[in-house]
Amino acid sequence: MVFMCCSLCWRWASKQTGLDDGKALDVSGCKYSRHWIQRRYCQVATCLQVGSSCSRRTGMSQASWYYALNGAQQGPFTFEQMKQFVTANIIHPETPVWSGVGDWISLKDTELGNGAPRTSTPPPLAASQIDNRFAWGLVWAQLIFGLIEMAAGSNIWWLFIGVNVGLCVADEKRLKAAGHPAPNSWWCLLVPVYLWKRANLLGQSKNYFFAWVAAFVVAGVLSTAGAQSVIEETACPLVTDIIHKQFFQGSSCVKVTIDDEPKTGFYRATALLDNGNEINITIEEIGDQIQVRVPAQ
Repeated sequence: MVFMCCSLCWRWASKQTGLDDGKALDVSGCKYSRHWIQRRYCQVATCLQVGSSCSRRTGMSQASWYYALNGAQQGPFTFEQMKQFVTANIIHPETPVWSGVGDWISLKDTELGNGAPRTSTPPPLAASQIDNRFAWGLVWAQLIFGLIEMAAGSNIWWLFIGVNVGLCVADEKRLKAAGHPAPNSWWCLLVPVYLWKRANLLGQSKNYFFAWVAAFVVAGVLSTAGAQSVIEETACPLVTDIIHKQFFQGSSCVKVTIDDEPKTGFYRATALLDNGNEINITIEEIGDQIQVRVPAQ
């Protein structure tokens, strides 16, 4: 008899608390309970109802909302703050937001304050939302410095490395702001390795890696052309000096053109004289200086 009574009371309390069918808690019938077991379950039901209500109100006031702006996560904010951002047109219906549940979705598709369990950290932004400007900056830096070296005729590798490291540090900060890990910025001493690792970590295509390789080839050609141009310009007055002082002729060099480089630092070239004649010469780099040899005329 006691077990039957307990069973009946449990069923009654379950219906009152909504535990049997997932309905909202209802303790409206508790004041009519006379049996002590019913009163005890009514107390439990009342506590559950109050606890659930408090939990929902707490979830609404927690700062657990994030939104994405310019490729970076902004937050956390409360539900009320998010409403203020909407009113102030800071965020819009298409703004990606994260409410503490699931993945990033558009603001217009969210159900705010749904009471679902929330974690403290939102997932990383989608790869398509990541700002790649610094990665492409590494590609353009390769080309720009190649042009500078061609124009200046000197090697400015130290400045090139400094710019690369600066771009990598900025890119690393941008990736972390978007919730993603980043390759160590010191990998910029080997830029293609950095770009390859970056693409793998983000699951992106390796377009900027292959673009860097192409830029490296072009920059190498430009740098070599610039260095040879300086050698040609330096060699021409030396040819004139040799013709005047050693061969006692009045001809002067107009232009020197390097034909080939049989070995590093040694060039075969052609000198064009102001009388229209061309002579074959050799040029050799010795430290910071060059040595020109002109055959007997």
